[in-house]
Amino acid sequence: MTCPKCGSDAFRNGKDRNGTQKYVCKSCKFNFNGGTPEVRPTAKIGMSLNEFREKFDVDFIVDKTLAKLDSNMIYEKNDICKMTGLRPGYPGLTQTIENQKQYYGKVGSTMYFSHPDTIRKLKQEAKLM
Repeated sequence: MTCPKCGSDAFRNGKDRNGTQKYVCKSCKFNFNGGTPEVRPTAKIGMSLNEFREKFDVDFIVDKTLAKLDSNMIYEKNDICKMTGLRPGYPGLTQTIENQKQYYGKVGSTMYFSHPDTIRKLKQEAKLM
């Protein structure tokens, strides 16, 4: 038997807690069992562009949050802020939310958010401005 990673035939064997035969390559320290290589996950370095946007891009986070709004629910602005997962007062959060005009209507000075179809319907019924 040879190491599936480096091809060396120098290894030591043993058994794990379940009694499965295990091998450790003496050359590269790779762990494997009798047939299928046991690949250990490597530590991830860096983050994808999408992961970065989900963490720091306010426009991306707000758009994603508003796209999930239920058409049978009405939310206040504070609810939307909480749903984004960003802390209150996060730079640009309030302005970004207020720029999404299709998702909100007002009654007095209070902003209410919902699915765009719901907002459009309530504005046509003169329930929201």
